[in-house]
Amino acid sequence: MSLDSIGNKAQISHLDQIMVYELNHRLTRIDNVNHHCLTIRKPIDKSSPLLSKAINDNEILTCEFPVYRTNRFGINELYYIIKLTDARICDLQLHVPHVVDDSKGLAEETVSFVYEAISWEHCTAGTSSYSLWMDRVL
Repeated sequence: MSLDSIGNKAQISHLDQIMVYELNHRLTRIDNVNHHCLTIRKPIDKSSPLLSKAINDNEILTCEFPVYRTNRFGINELYYIIKLTDARICDLQLHVPHVVDDSKGLAEETVSFVYEAISWEHCTAGTSSYSLWMDRVL
């Protein structure tokens, strides 16, 4: 998240990370667990061309999504991590807001991932779990 990459939203302590505005993921169950894509919304940044190349080349990725919160001392702390193993980008969408109706809006993109395995770790509570997405077509 450098100044050149995302402008005034840059954070020195997270220079080689993607700023994720929003993350969505679903698991459903009827007879067995059903995995759905994990989707993030992010600003256009230096990773955008690389993500386009990754979907084009069907590149296998390992993705880690750290989640931060403000602790009782007012300091950001890492408290949760979602990790995707053997992931691939399955959908990449560019969103450029209307320049007249939303003149302050910034270009963003949504990136959706399928994966072989997902794990969740609550760092501060010391709990973790994982699940495998077995029956999917690449």
